[in-house]
Amino acid sequence: MIRMIKFELKKLFSNSIVIGSLAVLLLVCFFILQACCFNNSATSTVLPDGTQLSGRQAIIYNQTIAEKYAGDFTDDTIAKMVTDFSKDYPNEYSQMVEGDIANSALPSTYLYLTMFIPPANYDEIVQDAIAHGSSIPPLTNAGLVSIEDYGTAYVDKPLQCGYNDSWAYFFTGFCGAIAFPVLIVLVIAISTVFSGEYSSKMDALILTTRYGKNREIIAKLLTSTVFTTMLVVGVFILYCIAFGVHYGLLGWNADIQTNLGLSLLGVEIPMNNLQLIFFGLMIVWLAGIFTAAITAMISAITKSPFSSLIVAFAVFMAPWILRQILPENTLRD
Repeated sequence: MIRMIKFELKKLFSNSIVIGSLAVLLLVCFFILQACCFNNSATSTVLPDGTQLSGRQAIIYNQTIAEKYAGDFTDDTIAKMVTDFSKDYPNEYSQMVEGDIANSALPSTYLYLTMFIPPANYDEIVQDAIAHGSSIPPLTNAGLVSIEDYGTAYVDKPLQCGYNDSWAYFFTGFCGAIAFPVLIVLVIAISTVFSGEYSSKMDALILTTRYGKNREIIAKLLTSTVFTTMLVVGVFILYCIAFGVHYGLLGWNADIQTNLGLSLLGVEIPMNNLQLIFFGLMIVWLAGIFTAAITAMISAITKSPFSSLIVAFAVFMAPWILRQILPENTLRD
């Protein structure tokens, strides 16, 4: 059986279409890594004196700022951050107070302060709310919006302040941006697994052997699983190397349940950042296994590589097409 799997893998990797799709995937990975790893807000920041930092220097500076406030994320911590921010970046602080868009080149830790610095017309907002029969929670003693006003009371631990950018970008890049291209490559590659035998007329020869049919089916299914695992894990390792070298491992053991950004989304998964990344790997791998199984089944039914490819894409794109065509209420019903 192992020899059969090796033979099937050799056939896959000798297919010019599969090799071409893998080459395109590597190119896509390069562009996504450029956006998510090497060229995002964490790799470009500005110092209080206006000096622009980029790349590794910007990352180190962002990490240093975050570590200054590491610990429980409380109203007192927010007040200290706002005080430091107003001293170091007075112009940007004034812009936030006026309600202008925050400068994306600010250290990522200070960008969170947009949620807690009340606008200059806050008193008018309060009076307008009272006039309409509603109320707005009062500001803290420091004149800031309280962290309790953001509905994070369900978290049974104090929210934490720390560096989380690299892990957030990793999860977004791998589990969001790159997962879809990986599944497309799987559809292209696995669509030839069964249909290739029919197109080359080898199916008749296989059926003449005593156990050819059953063993060949099992070998092809196992080959699809091995290929899927190699592809997903290979891309995952590529991302680990890129992010690990560029950002380091700071914050790997931070509890995502107590991370401010994730807690605002209502995430109730008791994992740390590293566990979340491997959880994402498992989800992408399971999606790949499902995609490979469906594509292999279609390949066996259509008996043509091109037909199986078209049908497989139609099957997987149908939900997206329906979502675009049908009204939102229809989908909800």
